[in-house]
Amino acid sequence: MAVSRAWVLGLLCAWGSAALALGCSSDNSGSNGASGSSSMAGSSSGGSSNGGGAGAANGGSTHDGAANGGSANGGAAQGGTGACVPDYACKPVAPNTGDDEADCVARVNQFRACACLAPLAADPAGKDCADQQAKYDADKNQAHAGFGANICTPQFFAQNECPGYSSIRQTIDTCAQQMFGEGPPPMQPCNGTCYSKYGHFINMTGKYKSVTCGFYTTADGKVWTVQNYR
Repeated sequence: MAVSRAWVLGLLCAWGSAALALGCSSDNSGSNGASGSSSMAGSSSGGSSNGGGAGAANGGSTHDGAANGGSANGGAAQGGTGACVPDYACKPVAPNTGDDEADCVARVNQFRACACLAPLAADPAGKDCADQQAKYDADKNQAHAGFGANICTPQFFAQNECPGYSSIRQTIDTCAQQMFGEGPPPMQPCNGTCYSKYGHFINMTGKYKSVTCGFYTTADGKVWTVQNYR
């Protein structure tokens, strides 16, 4: 399900099916294809993340980097003319350096490379807020609750979320792959039902400048991870 910040301020993002989380966007900042609509992505238990991603931005053509032709870390394959060839089916190996924040940012950039898009910068200034949002959402058992309630600053334009996964590694690996796996929307602008289906992908490949990831692990070991874009 997709929601713009205008909606979020009055109505927090709602859950889709039991295993899915949603996405939200703050406004049209960084977005030109989805008219500021957004949905949050991530499945709660490794299921499909078709809940959409927060913050709408189509960022131009978004295809996967080559699954077999690109670099192992998600670089896009190069065509005969040297132009990047987007590959929506890429499945890059997730980074695993032991630094969860760095790996999460790198994972987003792997998929952006698959889509022939420039990488986003890490956003350390947003880290504390992202962690607070992840905890707030876990405590509320509601994806994007903290984003919608503006519980902290800085304010982000978009958010994707992986709620209730079994590990941080699973959110970086499986959930991110599911988000990108939604693929590019079949139409532009992609609003309403369209955005609820493709929103995670739209956010991940949007015209933002930076991304930061927040993590929270509940007492029973469930991991909530947010990707905040601005």
